[in-house]
Amino acid sequence: MLAARDRGALADVAREVQALGRAALVQPTDVTDAAQVEALVAKALARFGRVDALVNNAGIGHFGPVDELPVERFDAMVAVNLRAPFLCTRAVVPAMKRAGGGAIVNIASVAGLVGNPNLSGYNATKFGLMGFTEATMLELRHAGIKVAVICPGSTATDFGSGRDAVGRLAASDVAAAVLAVLTATPNALLSQIHLRPLRPPAR
Repeated sequence: MLAARDRGALADVAREVQALGRAALVQPTDVTDAAQVEALVAKALARFGRVDALVNNAGIGHFGPVDELPVERFDAMVAVNLRAPFLCTRAVVPAMKRAGGGAIVNIASVAGLVGNPNLSGYNATKFGLMGFTEATMLELRHAGIKVAVICPGSTATDFGSGRDAVGRLAASDVAAAVLAVLTATPNALLSQIHLRPLRPPAR
């Protein structure tokens, strides 16, 4: 089940999935909108009958001095980086409980571990996501639901466009970490993964 706001990108990924012989259902969704998230999960359940895993990967960043950061940009980061994982988690948990288990993986950042100048709003949302993940992990583990957070360092994606990709993580590195969480043995919970490039760019 593929959800994002970019219909073209969703179609591209769907084709890649289908080329592997797997089903791919596309649902353009604004994950900050509770009604759209509920519709997304309802469609997934109608098509597949269950939700085995949720990956909360949407994220945005606006940077600058705290006294120059527009309130609208701060609010947008809170909506995408923190409200959206809450909405998506809240929507899938009942189905996972009925199924007797599942997995929820939140993509945070090393910016959720240490503060940085000119990243106050972004840091706040990623620190918040760390706290949300730990709380829900403790809350849901006895229902057989694994909750984990991955904290990537600098990654060569559109999020960091304009920066040299050399020495940075690839999206496939982050995907491999997600897969590690999802394929761990049933009794093993990889609750927090810090992911950094082996040979970062020289400063």
